[in-house]
Amino acid sequence: MDHLRLIFASTALLLLISVGSADAQTNGARAYEGWAFNLGAFDIIDSDKSPELGVEYRFEPFELWRLDLTPVIGLSGTSDGSYWGYGGFRWDLPLPSERWITTLGFAVSAYEQGDGKDLGGVVEFRSSIDLAYRLRNGSRVGLSFYHLSNARIYDLNPGSESLVFSWSLGR
Repeated sequence: MDHLRLIFASTALLLLISVGSADAQTNGARAYEGWAFNLGAFDIIDSDKSPELGVEYRFEPFELWRLDLTPVIGLSGTSDGSYWGYGGFRWDLPLPSERWITTLGFAVSAYEQGDGKDLGGVVEFRSSIDLAYRLRNGSRVGLSFYHLSNARIYDLNPGSESLVFSWSLGR
């Protein structure tokens, strides 16, 4: 039950941050808000890979220290019964082409092991890099690679890496 409280508290905090920043100036070419759906493989470097499915909501970006940060909340899970909810931020990096976008991300996660990999504890951190192509309608398709680990706040910290295909709807 404490896991769910952590997920809901993180979600509420991100909603408050994004509502308060709705009027912030953003780079129009990079502004994005909407749903993203992910499908791929969890723990790709280890021998116990499993299919992964996830959904994420990306809020309107806001400017902080000259960076356009996008608050996100999400939920992912594997076929082994592991799942995690997370909240954090994404940062689109400019590329020469307006169609291609690379994005760095960081989030705090609440992890439930299920029958899957033991990552050491409930609190995990998710760091990611994405490469996506912006379609004419504003949606994006791309690949995301991310690492999920507890940054050694527990005795056990094996971490995991995921590679997922992402399709995001937005404007």
